[in-house]
Amino acid sequence: MTGNVIRTPAPGTAGRAFGRVLGRQGSGTQLVLGAGLLAAALWALNGGPFLNLVGQACAVYAVAAIGQSVLIGSAGQIALSGAAFMAVGAFVTGSLAGTPLETFPFPLLICAAVGWAVGLVSGLPGLRFRGLYLLLASLALQFMVTALTKNYQSAYHPAGLEVPPLHIGPLDVSTGQSFYLTLIGILAVVYLGVALIERTGVGLAWRSIRESEEAAAVSGIDVVRWKLYAFALSGAITAVAGCLMAYLVGRADYETYNLNLSIALITMIYIGGIRSRLGALTGAVIITALPYILQLRLPDWLSRAGLDAAWYTDNQSIANAGLFNLLFLLVVLFEPEGIQGLLGRAERSLRRAVGGRRTARLVESPE
Repeated sequence: MTGNVIRTPAPGTAGRAFGRVLGRQGSGTQLVLGAGLLAAALWALNGGPFLNLVGQACAVYAVAAIGQSVLIGSAGQIALSGAAFMAVGAFVTGSLAGTPLETFPFPLLICAAVGWAVGLVSGLPGLRFRGLYLLLASLALQFMVTALTKNYQSAYHPAGLEVPPLHIGPLDVSTGQSFYLTLIGILAVVYLGVALIERTGVGLAWRSIRESEEAAAVSGIDVVRWKLYAFALSGAITAVAGCLMAYLVGRADYETYNLNLSIALITMIYIGGIRSRLGALTGAVIITALPYILQLRLPDWLSRAGLDAAWYTDNQSIANAGLFNLLFLLVVLFEPEGIQGLLGRAERSLRRAVGGRRTARLVESPE
């Protein structure tokens, strides 16, 4: 007679597994970024209404940053049309107001489908152009969407398209912590979905295309197919971010989704780390929260230093834009991998130092 054998993990198994994970190069950087983002999310959740509002904006732009990271970081296709896709999502959401499809999550799904379709179309120039020419083609899309949304808004909704408060069934989740948690949930789904996709052959194809399209084609990768897939997925995710932005603001206005926003989205992923999803989230949080921090603290800091803060108070948008451009320039010149690269360099230095000490101890210890 045989019985069922219940196997219990050996003592220290979990600790050894965790140690093996930390032993991998780059794991410490990922841990630091993840812990920092989690701490910031909890701070915004448990803070006052102002911090909660800042957290909501960070979550929305984090979704958009992931969408741009798919295209630029994973597939290596440069584009300056992120704001155009957010405009598509916002205006689709506003257009669904008052119809049977305004019930959540229909606007979110429809925005993703429309963003996917527009992304496919926008990817067609990418089949022939690269680098600067692809960048110019994406600018054409940005200007086209801006012109279309401006004309539509001027003709039918001069004050912008109103978006109804967000409800999930009978629950009102349009404000406060409930809205913030909803945004965090959607962000988590998008993040995990992209992570799963990039772990498949799709991610491998994107990385091959990013390194060399010619080498990828020689290796048997369908470059046309996977480039279009990257544009489509990026468009779908960024349009979802536009939908969430419309719910956050309460309306869709073409002036929000201008070229400056496209540049800000690019700045987010470069500052955080162009080839890292956690880096994209970090860049989104920094670029989104920094203007609020400067608005609240910088005038007081300047006054304490004996400087006149009136110019900054009257020209906050110009000063913040100049600061973001300076940060972007410094990152491109001195650390192309952004914050992710800086932390990675520090981690490698720390590992070399620790490894050197261990080697010295082994040499000094008797046999």
